[in-house]
Amino acid sequence: MEAVWRFRHQCFVDELGWEALRQSDGRERDAFDTQSTIHLVLTEENEVVGYSRLLPTMKPHLLSHLYPELIGEESYPRGRQVFEWGRCATARHVRHVRGIATADVLMTAVLEFLVFSKIETVIIQTNPALVKMIRRRGYRLEVLREPILYEGEPVMVIAAYPSFRLLQQHRKAYGIDQSLLSVPSRPSRSSAITDTSQRTEEGSGSWAGAE
Repeated sequence: MEAVWRFRHQCFVDELGWEALRQSDGRERDAFDTQSTIHLVLTEENEVVGYSRLLPTMKPHLLSHLYPELIGEESYPRGRQVFEWGRCATARHVRHVRGIATADVLMTAVLEFLVFSKIETVIIQTNPALVKMIRRRGYRLEVLREPILYEGEPVMVIAAYPSFRLLQQHRKAYGIDQSLLSVPSRPSRSSAITDTSQRTEEGSGSWAGAE
């Protein structure tokens, strides 16, 4: 996981300027990186080029314990098949993987994982522009909280609903004809690895570079 922590620090601290997360050792991790956390890592030739994190809503997650003011008094979905989706980014210097935009590979891989893990709902806190991007990718969305200003930036909370039909649409749109998912030989509960160098021969930010 060392490469993941350093990738996150590069993306979210060095590039996006999230100074509150800066660490002297260049490793970005927090109290929510536990054995229950799912890390989705996109690699190409052994280099981390994309990343997303899923947190179970039955346990402490950002919206429940760090940013509850974003949802206020509104209720939102929680359950065994509901996860909070965040820390989503791609490497700026790797624009394409096997001829497909890196962001499209990452988003398709995450969607594949959601579908085959039977995750019904993902909760996302992000800005309105990225909500439009998620909608353009075909997700059925529910606005849980309209945009509010948080530290000077508009942030809203949405629920997105993955489906196998949407996965098929993504695969067709990007020319992906096989699974993007693989796991380590000794998989831990916290890891799911997407390795396109092993899985695809054709063509191929929080929400940092996944537009």
